[in-house]
Amino acid sequence: MDDDRASGPLGSPALRVLREQLGRAFGGLAFPGSCLVCDSWAGADRASAGLCDDCRDELLDAAGPACRRCALPVGPFATREDGCGDCSGRRLGFDAALAIGPYHGPIRHLCLRLKSARGAWLAPQLIDILVEARAEELAYADARAVVPVALHPFRHWQRRYNQAEALAQALADRLGLPMVRGLRRVRPTSALWRAGRVERHRQMRGAFQAHRRRLASLAGAPVLLVDDILTTGATCSAASRALKRAGVGSVVAVVIGRAEGRG
Repeated sequence: MDDDRASGPLGSPALRVLREQLGRAFGGLAFPGSCLVCDSWAGADRASAGLCDDCRDELLDAAGPACRRCALPVGPFATREDGCGDCSGRRLGFDAALAIGPYHGPIRHLCLRLKSARGAWLAPQLIDILVEARAEELAYADARAVVPVALHPFRHWQRRYNQAEALAQALADRLGLPMVRGLRRVRPTSALWRAGRVERHRQMRGAFQAHRRRLASLAGAPVLLVDDILTTGATCSAASRALKRAGVGSVVAVVIGRAEGRG
């Protein structure tokens, strides 16, 4: 499989490991033993280094019942398989979605830190929590590869970093799957956070193309599509449709935070 691991902003596997180690070292210097959310003592020698017990528990507690179609939190007795009140009847490009939890509190705080290259070392921490919280959903997906949502080349050049790719690589490493850069963003979009649901979907239409050669060995195979936040589903839907046009099977959108979209 051509997953293009030797190219891209994270570089070769050896460079990626080095950058992750340097990032963790920087985090340890900047926040020695303190929790990344509340600044209380976390203990640098623990498996959950960087998060105190209370904040880590809060992140795991956020992973309550959620709609399996769009990852929006739902009540404990809601039917989750066929969509919730927010997504039922809406056309989505992906087949299912999962998130740690709602995009507020510690999840929002950590996602905002992850958006900067200096926060890339947080990706494995967040993925560890996601895998623990959503192990059943990830097993059910039975994915064969992990694909990050791509940035437009100009945005990538500006930032020199893609948080979706950092998360995708961490998830691939954790699950023992290849990380495939199977998408390219061919059309820039304006700031989507200002736009409502209809406008977001309009702007994202045709924004992605698939690298068919890199995806050739995934014909008919289920994949995990990774981004940091899901709001209206416009970005993940457009990316999923591009992947399906290239021949992949089902697509599960995997994100850290699920924000409520505007109407």
